[in-house]
Amino acid sequence: MHVVDLAFALVASAMLVGAVVQGCVGFGMIVIAFPVLVVVEPALMPQTILVVSLPITLLNAFTNFGGAEYREVGWISLGRIPGLAGGLLLLGMADRSTLALGGGLVVLVAVALSVWAPRLPRNVPTMLAVGSISALFGTAIGIGGPPLGLLYQHETGQRLRSTISLVMLTGAPISLILLAAIGDLSRVDVQTGAALVPFAVVGSLLAPRFAPGFDDRIRKAVLSICAAAAVIAMARVLVG
Repeated sequence: MHVVDLAFALVASAMLVGAVVQGCVGFGMIVIAFPVLVVVEPALMPQTILVVSLPITLLNAFTNFGGAEYREVGWISLGRIPGLAGGLLLLGMADRSTLALGGGLVVLVAVALSVWAPRLPRNVPTMLAVGSISALFGTAIGIGGPPLGLLYQHETGQRLRSTISLVMLTGAPISLILLAAIGDLSRVDVQTGAALVPFAVVGSLLAPRFAPGFDDRIRKAVLSICAAAAVIAMARVLVG
């Protein structure tokens, strides 16, 4: 596996805590776990984490079933297709440091604008665009939840969690298939991800205990995690 002994324990703990946050807000597992992952073993990103995310998004989608607008999920998922292709293209054209810095700046600007700007309308063009940007960021820098969170920041906690979980549920398998197709998904990635899944599942099962506390301040939680994601992505440049 990529990590063993103390390193595995640290990563597993980070995934557990991250899964609790994702179960409460709809995204954030990678954001919360990222500081540990990048210090202990950067090779876990993004392949191993995508393996872990599959059962977690499935569990979150089941827990929050019925809260999503399925037409919107469809349009966002459709928008992810060019975003996935664009992310793979960017990986071949630019180094990850440049992508992390650019992506972090974009998210920070979006968070700042959302504090004062009116609510972003959810029409077909915006849903396609957000889906594409989410997939692009997720493929290129490993953090794709913030664009979706910003789009749904004014909604109820259940609707936000349900919608984002369903979108990610359709996107993660495609990302893994594409990574496998280009030879960037190894048996070790899958084995390590499978070993970490139980810890993330425990976090997801604990999340409903804390979710009501987030529901009363869901927008603040979304903006905080988005800003943290941007800062972490930019910090990735410094750690190389």
